[in-house]
Amino acid sequence: MTSKIAILTHNDATQVLNNIAAKFNDLSDPMNEIAAILEGATEDAFAQERSPITGQAWPELSANYLKQNPNRVGGQMLQVSAGGLAASIAADSGALWAEIGSNKPYAAIHNLGGLPEFAPGPAAIEPREYVGVSPEGEQDILAVLADYFTEN
Repeated sequence: MTSKIAILTHNDATQVLNNIAAKFNDLSDPMNEIAAILEGATEDAFAQERSPITGQAWPELSANYLKQNPNRVGGQMLQVSAGGLAASIAADSGALWAEIGSNKPYAAIHNLGGLPEFAPGPAAIEPREYVGVSPEGEQDILAVLADYFTEN
C-alpha cells in the first residue's frame, strides 16, 4: 500500500484561498439550487399539510370556519383555489441570495398564525407552517454549498 502526502507551499495555499474567495463574488448557481430546495420543501408541506421543519401535521380547520366554508370539509386546507396561497408560492435567487415567498397579503398569518387578541375569524388562526426546511433539507443546502466551494 502506498500513501501520498501533498505539501502545499505558501503560494499553493494562497492560490487555493484566492480561488475560494473568488467564488464568493457570484453564488448564483448554488443559490438557484438552494431556492429549488426551499420551493420543494414548501410544495411538500402543502401536499402533506405538515410543517416542513418539524413534520407536525397542521391543526384542523375550526368548526366555525368549516360551517362558513362547507367546501373545505374533508379537503385540502390552503391549496384549494388556483389563485390561492399554494399557487402563489415562488422561489427566486441571485448572486448572493435565495428566497421563497408569496405575494398574498395573508401568507404570513397562515405560516405564523394569529394571536388570540386578533379579531375572530380570519385573523385569530393557528399557524399552518409551510415555509422552512427540515434538518435533512438543511443538510442538502450545506451539501450544495460544500460541493460548490470544493469543486475545482
